[in-house]
Amino acid sequence: AALHCMASSVVAPSRGVSPVFTRARARQCSRATTSPSCSTITIDVSSHASDVVGAAACRALSFSQNVPSDRSAFAKRAHVAMKIENETTSLTNKLCGAEVGYENVKVVLIVARAPASSAQYDIREFDPASLSVRDDAETSLIVGSLDINIGDRLPAEELAGTRSLGRRAYLSNVGVAPAARRTGVASRMIERASIIARDEYAVHTLYVHVQHDNDAAIALYERSDFIREAQETAGAESSLGRPARVLLRRDLRIH
Repeated sequence: AALHCMASSVVAPSRGVSPVFTRARARQCSRATTSPSCSTITIDVSSHASDVVGAAACRALSFSQNVPSDRSAFAKRAHVAMKIENETTSLTNKLCGAEVGYENVKVVLIVARAPASSAQYDIREFDPASLSVRDDAETSLIVGSLDINIGDRLPAEELAGTRSLGRRAYLSNVGVAPAARRTGVASRMIERASIIARDEYAVHTLYVHVQHDNDAAIALYERSDFIREAQETAGAESSLGRPARVLLRRDLRIH
């Protein structure tokens, strides 16, 4: 079923794509290590309740490495289950416009899905909540997700963009399940998000925050035409009690 506050599952219509985006899409497929990432996996916009739960499960799995290694298998499963429940509630509220702090931010969910019938993945490497079961579509496995946050600031982040006031958006919660990594899924989601932000919401500049020492993530965004705009100082890192962030941006305007 769709979220109670949304009329239906939302799928962005296909529109004209600029040559820049087409070339970027071709580069992603050529870089992928296995062809299924460019064939059986589809990238969708959705607000369907089953997809929201699947996205929450994907995020819990993506960041499950943060669980201390000395935890028991039961404790790790319990941790993932708690993360799925909390993220499902938070994401649902964001999509409904009910999340505190997001009153002036429009959130759009992007999911990467593979047919559940495909032999591409071992289902045992996923949480059962990763399966999206819908009446209007084939049962699928959610292998990646991200949020587009359309607004001038991303709540809970200190760094804000300086370009395109009133025409900004931020990517967040970009994650790919461990079993689906290194197949081009993240790059494809970023490209789809860029096109949707530009064509559907008239966004001129797309931003993303990355932990300053996450070299792999920074390289991923730089390959997708993001450039660095700002970075938090060591003093800010100390006062905030978390690693400093780098703010990257991408110009979506067609020249």
